[in-house]
Amino acid sequence: MSRTTSRWKSSVGTFDDDTVTCSANSRYSTRGEKLGYGRYGNAASSTYGGSLEKKLEEAEAELAKERQENQKLMKLLQDRDELIGKLKEEIDLLNRDLDEIEDENDQLKQENKTLLKVVGQLTR
Repeated sequence: MSRTTSRWKSSVGTFDDDTVTCSANSRYSTRGEKLGYGRYGNAASSTYGGSLEKKLEEAEAELAKERQENQKLMKLLQDRDELIGKLKEEIDLLNRDLDEIEDENDQLKQENKTLLKVVGQLTR
């Protein structure tokens, strides 16, 4: 039975010399380096990367929906503002008409008073 004295040997198996390129203080996985992945591209991170990509796609889809909703709301707001403007113009026209009608009514009241006086003088 041979005894393993190196701290670099694994109880599961041993690594080739070209696989182990990190020092004992390295935080990088030798397995990740063997596969050719960088710090964020190791095998464990690729699982997270997939979920991150999925989250990114979901966020982009949500952003597209929000932008579409925003455009819809902006159009509704613009339509509402145009309607408010038209209604204000209509109110102004109606107020002018009302002023003219009130003036005409006052004039007719005056004419009516005058006619009543004349009729009253004629009937005496």
